[in-house]
Amino acid sequence: MGILTDIWHRWKNIAHKIGDFQARLLLSAFYFVIIVPIGLAVKTSDPLGIKKKTTPLWKGYEDPPGNLEGSRRQF
Repeated sequence: MGILTDIWHRWKNIAHKIGDFQARLLLSAFYFVIIVPIGLAVKTSDPLGIKKKTTPLWKGYEDPPGNLEGSRRQF
C-alpha cells in the first residue's frame, strides 16, 4: 500500500500543476476573446456623451411673454 500512496500523492501534485496551467490558459483566452473586444468597443464609443462636441446640442431658452401671469392663474 505504501507505493500506491506515494504514486497517488505524486499524481495529485502533477494534476494540480496541470490544473493551474489549464485554468490560466482558459482564463487568458476568455479575457482576450471576450473582455478585450468589449472594452475596445466601449472605449471607441461615447455612451455618456462626455467627449467635447464641435457644436453645442442645446439651444438657449427664452422666457415666453405672459409666462408669469399664466403661472399665477394656476390653482
